[in-house]
Amino acid sequence: MEVPFVGVCQIPVLREIKDIDPWLEAISAEKDKCFWLFPELFLGGFEYKHKETWVEKSLELKEVMNSFSRKTGNILAGTLWNKKDGKFYNTFYLFTPDQGTLEIYSKIHLFLPGKENEYFTAGEYPPEPYIWKEIRMGFGICHDLRFPELFLYQHKDEPDIFIVNAQWPLARIEHWQTLLKARAIENQCYVLACNGMGNSALGRLAGNSCLISSWGKTAFALGEEPGIKKARLEEEVILDDRKMFDSRRSLFFDLNFKSGQKNRP
Repeated sequence: MEVPFVGVCQIPVLREIKDIDPWLEAISAEKDKCFWLFPELFLGGFEYKHKETWVEKSLELKEVMNSFSRKTGNILAGTLWNKKDGKFYNTFYLFTPDQGTLEIYSKIHLFLPGKENEYFTAGEYPPEPYIWKEIRMGFGICHDLRFPELFLYQHKDEPDIFIVNAQWPLARIEHWQTLLKARAIENQCYVLACNGMGNSALGRLAGNSCLISSWGKTAFALGEEPGIKKARLEEEVILDDRKMFDSRRSLFFDLNFKSGQKNRP
């Protein structure tokens, strides 16, 4: 089993396409090919009054990210503004060397206090799994973290790691840290989390991006400053941690996806 590297690129909200260049250069300087996670809506953020601008710029940024992935062999991931049939979505994308741009999931749990529901449409389906180097990935976006059912629902796909990005505020940093560990422990898998940092339309962001193991141990973590960080996943964690017991399924409850959204076809 070839156990890969996964990492985070913790950055402030970008406003111009060229602002991504220093971060792509930093990734290029890394020796090992890696799965790199960027924050939620890392271009434009939740600045709603310029939503059409962010959709247009996101189309251009997707081309930049896709081209970079093809040239370097790294996978890039993050959520961007997306518009379909006149509706706006907070959509998670993967930029891959071999499959190009993959649209994975549009955020289901919109954050009402931030008025996300007034500008975005909730996604219709839970995330599709993605497999890279034999590692099975599940996904969540920011406010999704407060809803364990979405993560438990993805158990049928047997994820080895959940990929979570966010614009989580500094005012609720304890929630961020606690919920990430809870999702890792209860799902018996890694959680890779990338949060924005610095000022944003929703207030100051907490940073504190990290990789958490299935035992709730922190493999790495960043503070509130911008930066990149990566680590290799451990094969024994992926293969052995569930052998002692399996707490991801209950003998007494059959979890179905009934949050008002449709099941996957």
